[in-house]
Amino acid sequence: MKTKAKDYAKALVEVKKFDAKQFLRIVQKNGDTKKLKDIVLLAEKMMLAKTGNHKIILETARAMSKKMSIGKKGDVVEEKINPSLIAGVKIMVNGEKQLDFSLSKKLNTIFK
Repeated sequence: MKTKAKDYAKALVEVKKFDAKQFLRIVQKNGDTKKLKDIVLLAEKMMLAKTGNHKIILETARAMSKKMSIGKKGDVVEEKINPSLIAGVKIMVNGEKQLDFSLSKKLNTIFK
């Protein structure tokens, strides 16, 4: 029986002392190395939910000159560059909620 990525992620979140080498050996032994990306993403999501924190993605057309102070202590803030936005910013919280203040969004709305 194959182990699901969700089960691996749950084990990562619940373990008291994490041993990365041992964990990888188990995943390899079970032939589940293709699931590693999903395991990490699910574990991150579970850990953030457990601690009441959020993953915030700031997407901008160019690198920001100043670091933005966004979120609260413990939140994971990731910055992405997306030139197709032209200008402005898109903010996504926990992969669900999204605010789109980009120029490309405004232009698409005007010229529909």
